[in-house]
Amino acid sequence: MPADAIVKAVNSYRDYKTWVLVVEAAGNSAVQHTCSEFNVTDFQTQRIQIQSSMHDSLRMKLQGSPSGITDDGVYAFASSLQLKNVELPWEYKNAIAGKQQAEEDIALAKNQRTQETTKAETEQLAAVEEARKIMDKAYNDGNVTIIEAELKAQETLFAFVKEQEVLSQAKSLFSLDANGVLAYMSNQLYASTPFLEASFGEPARISRKDEL
Repeated sequence: MPADAIVKAVNSYRDYKTWVLVVEAAGNSAVQHTCSEFNVTDFQTQRIQIQSSMHDSLRMKLQGSPSGITDDGVYAFASSLQLKNVELPWEYKNAIAGKQQAEEDIALAKNQRTQETTKAETEQLAAVEEARKIMDKAYNDGNVTIIEAELKAQETLFAFVKEQEVLSQAKSLFSLDANGVLAYMSNQLYASTPFLEASFGEPARISRKDEL
């Protein structure tokens, strides 16, 4: 406090203790007012500018004027101000921590969703591929069965045709009638079965040679 402001300070605040409380309140008000004009990130990048603004605001609150002490202030002189430490309120810290935790939870949930989606898509592709293989195998097996059946039918038909040709030739060469053809077929059957065991009642006839 300058000497020429002592009388005015005593008239306004009566004692030194009251004046100190008023000066402290005015200083806190100046600092808080300046802080409200900047963002949190500004305190890391614009510290010098914030310090200068705080000093200007402090001069206005304490002195009443940037150039000197007037009756608009509290009769105190703001000689200098140094911004040494910036501490965030615990409410702000808790809010930031909560926000970061929420962002991490969201990121984790998105990552898990992506993993589950990828897993489901992979399983779906595997199922589709397996179904395709099963269908291809069934189709191939069906084609093989059809080809085998067709070949077997052709083989059987060819055998019948050849048998018909043989019977026709035998009928023509040996001048056989229907009974003669049957006798010829019976003899051919017996001849193709060397270990055939058979029993016949009386009268028995195992050959149709006489009908040939």
